[in-house]
Amino acid sequence: MKTTESSSNPKLQSWILDFLSKPNKVFDNLPPCPYAKKAWLDGRVGVKKFEGFESFDNDLVNWNDEKEVIIYEFEDTPYLPHDLEITCAVYNDRYPDFIFLDEHPAQIEEVSGVIINSGLALLIVQKRKELEEARAELMKTGYYDNWTPEMKERIIER
Repeated sequence: MKTTESSSNPKLQSWILDFLSKPNKVFDNLPPCPYAKKAWLDGRVGVKKFEGFESFDNDLVNWNDEKEVIIYEFEDTPYLPHDLEITCAVYNDRYPDFIFLDEHPAQIEEVSGVIINSGLALLIVQKRKELEEARAELMKTGYYDNWTPEMKERIIER
């Protein structure tokens, strides 16, 4: 099995441009993902149809720095949220230069009443160093002030 480049799902694009990119008081008047819109509009986000985990190895070995992020879309949600989370943990250990983030409709992520989930089953991959640098910048603001310790552990401290 492999992944193939796919045209963007309108729901994915709307989540990125209409939700993740809009300032929100819960995040210190920053967007839930302050970097998403620019990366998306600059064509630095790759979107691939998920067709099997073995494709990650090839994608990571041949990572092209033209993309900051690769989002793998699942056509359906055959995996339980816990299975996807464990898979990300395995790949985070296997490839320490990258970070694998799971997004599952049944795994609700909420910050002070704001649900940040897309409603889609996604696996998001990006270079660890760049993500950690962006998080360090956000730590200098009030961006994380409303996050629960559980959300910080799940999202930041993995």
